[in-house]
Amino acid sequence: MKYWNHFNPTKIAFGNGCRRFLIEKISGKKLLIVTSNRGKMQIMQDQILSQILKDNYLIDSVTSNPGLDLIREELVNIKDLNFDALIAFGGGSSIDTAKALASCLNTKGLNFDIENVIKEPKKSLNRNLLPIYALPTTAGTGSEVTQFSTIWDKKNKKKLSISHKNLFPKMAIVDPELTYSVPFDPTFSTGLDALNQSFESIWNKNKTPFSIFMASKAIGNSIEAIPRLLNNLGDVQARYLMAEASLLSGLSISQTFTAICHSISYPITINYEVDHGIACAFTMKSVAKKVLAENPDCFKEIIFYNKFSSPEKLLEEIDYILEILQVRKKAKKLIKTKDNLLSISNEMITPSRSKNFILPVSNKLLMEILNESYD
Repeated sequence: MKYWNHFNPTKIAFGNGCRRFLIEKISGKKLLIVTSNRGKMQIMQDQILSQILKDNYLIDSVTSNPGLDLIREELVNIKDLNFDALIAFGGGSSIDTAKALASCLNTKGLNFDIENVIKEPKKSLNRNLLPIYALPTTAGTGSEVTQFSTIWDKKNKKKLSISHKNLFPKMAIVDPELTYSVPFDPTFSTGLDALNQSFESIWNKNKTPFSIFMASKAIGNSIEAIPRLLNNLGDVQARYLMAEASLLSGLSISQTFTAICHSISYPITINYEVDHGIACAFTMKSVAKKVLAENPDCFKEIIFYNKFSSPEKLLEEIDYILEILQVRKKAKKLIKTKDNLLSISNEMITPSRSKNFILPVSNKLLMEILNESYD
């Protein structure tokens, strides 16, 4: 019998209006609020959350794919300040930035060097970190319930990751109402990320019965919600389904880690500025076909939990989502040529991700996936 375990210490509140829970949790605390400029405006206009801005320190400089220079700059700005907790408000970039900042702080304001944290996370993070209260405003990354933080070294075109159990947020407050105003492009880019993360947890050596169930439900939610939102961005029930899908995908990858699609995606994003969700989904159809051919039972739980008629029908649903969102077209527009794509193939096998894939990873397999995805 196979041994498996599960660990996730993040307390979760989910549902419309649940952001009210934050107010009682942070009462009397000195806060560092981490968000984007858009996130700041959203907080200011929110009747429930606007009060958290009073007498607290706000960082609103977060942009997509947060860079190492941003972290360094903000650490200089706050190095002499003391905080009791952090609030991460926004998409995965805001939450990842908050985690990176928390990794360099403690209750006395002591500043740890971000480079040392990245190089030796086990040594640097083996201490009590400031608690993070994460409020996602997009339905995609699931970062509110994971132990990962992604930072980009844009000068050297490298993705940097921090992973440690102490980076799990103390609490995730997942309120679908916060996603109602998300514009078209980030709605579907983050939606693709949630869908892809869920599949990455399925075609994964580390999957467990629990992660399979969560990923399968997330896949079902995403396949239902994405076409509905494409038809009507104001579909609040679809927003609810996607928020739940994102949360469940995050819970899944917190156990399994991601796999081959994410490994391939990172150099595509850093070299050609393809949005993360698009870059991950770009190879998803090819990978799914190969998994089905080599391991036909891999999708059986998805079929069972979502009542699909067959694995082939599931693949049709994936293809439909990718087609209506023009994933290949959008990726190719930025990559420009197949030669450009193949020229960075030597950067695409990240062992910490590719080793989790259920099939043996080889250069031949990678070339097949890239050619099938581009053509």
